[in-house]
Amino acid sequence: MRDAAVAVRSLPRRFGEILNGPLDDDAWDRLVRTADSSGRSAAGWAAQTAELITALGTAIAALPLTARPTVELAKIVSACSEPPQATAIATVLHELSDVAGRAATAIEGRQHSDFDRKCVVDGTEITAEALVTRVVGAAVAHLHHAEAALDAARAAH
Repeated sequence: MRDAAVAVRSLPRRFGEILNGPLDDDAWDRLVRTADSSGRSAAGWAAQTAELITALGTAIAALPLTARPTVELAKIVSACSEPPQATAIATVLHELSDVAGRAATAIEGRQHSDFDRKCVVDGTEITAEALVTRVVGAAVAHLHHAEAALDAARAAH
């Protein structure tokens, strides 16, 4: 789980490597907001990752307080929401940084035995460890999707 916490903490930097471009460059901003064939942009993948990491952090932090924390990952994934045009990319990355820090701290604050506890994820009971593994895996996949969305936007322009 320590490796998972490190991976979660690295997400803002890794997404920043994809999304950060020239300051005040409208063309770059349009590129990172251009949706790919899935309907999501590189910025959208980062925003969705922030939502997934928020759900993870909330569930892990709730382990000492709740018998079976409940998480609805499928709703987050299916929402396909994009950050509002008025929201700066730096704000998207800052939010990801905040939630990643909180989630990593929650993971690091749990005892090894806590990760054997059950969570209800999309109506199915799984261990907290499986939840962490699933969300971290999805976040890494989102990084690749964000890169692909940006590559597709560059190719189209």
